[in-house]
Amino acid sequence: MACFPDFVGSDALRARIDDAVRSCRLSHAYLIEGPEGSGKRTFARMIAAAVSCEKRGDTGADLPCGVCPACRKILSDRSTDVHYLDRGDRATVSVDQVRDLRREMALSPTELDVRFFIIDDADAMTPAAQNALLISLEEPPAGVLILLLAESADGLLPTVRSRVQTLRLEPVPNDEVRKYLLRASGEARKLDAEGKGKLDAVIAASHGRIGVALAYLTPKREAALEKMRETVKGIVRAAASGASYAEVLRAVFALPAKRTELTAHLVPLIEACRDLSVVKRSPDAPLLFYVDRNEAKTLSEKADSQRLMKIADACRDAADAVRANGNIQTILTSLAVSVSRRA
Repeated sequence: MACFPDFVGSDALRARIDDAVRSCRLSHAYLIEGPEGSGKRTFARMIAAAVSCEKRGDTGADLPCGVCPACRKILSDRSTDVHYLDRGDRATVSVDQVRDLRREMALSPTELDVRFFIIDDADAMTPAAQNALLISLEEPPAGVLILLLAESADGLLPTVRSRVQTLRLEPVPNDEVRKYLLRASGEARKLDAEGKGKLDAVIAASHGRIGVALAYLTPKREAALEKMRETVKGIVRAAASGASYAEVLRAVFALPAKRTELTAHLVPLIEACRDLSVVKRSPDAPLLFYVDRNEAKTLSEKADSQRLMKIADACRDAADAVRANGNIQTILTSLAVSVSRRA
């Protein structure tokens, strides 16, 4: 017997839901919380399939079984009793969308015993939309299970959070991400065969999110990731070695000028500085950015810990300035000055 055998990670959480399904003690509403690419929607589908599975009464069977008609329809998004709501290309989920969904909740199932209402981007619901949903959370219609998906529960009103059970998805360990990718993706197997740490770079960039790792496994995305990593390494090399301001400035201005892309580069830049600081103290410590430990060790020997902390702080300040809509040219110049300044 296995609970959600095709879902990787969050073992304790899977066991908790498996027990609730088999003992018929499910709540009427859950909040599935986790960053983008962590598997929230997949987990929600698996809950719906497990509840509807023809083998849910068999203590020796996997749930969901994946082969009965209910499982096949739900897992392939073809069930008429599983309804999805998301913001689409809008900034928020509106009160009118939630009201339409509530009217749908009043109808009877067409195929299953339970109807499932999965609200993606739940933390993007307007306050009015959340208050409209409260009615259904407080007095749920019979035969309805509501699943809210959100990156953070902080985006939901306290009144909503208090009426749902929260399920927090955990990052998947790198070795488990690797096993899954090699099993599920031909592109991952190709990268692994090429060597040079290319697959390891994808895994590091995913931060334990299989959905993010899979998104990187296209030639275009993988090339963009490799370019980003080389840009970050160039800045760290220049900073760690005490290069001249002109050299540092060239490295820093290789960063993209688009705000979202610049922020996406600053995060691994902070992680790279963290890796070098950690390696100085503990050579075998887990790394976040570097996949070649010898490369990290060599660079860590060129800068003291205080300097690495100052560089990381400068990157955080730059990220804050980007979020505050600061001038990109000014932000990059200030970053170059901070990075090139000796501790």
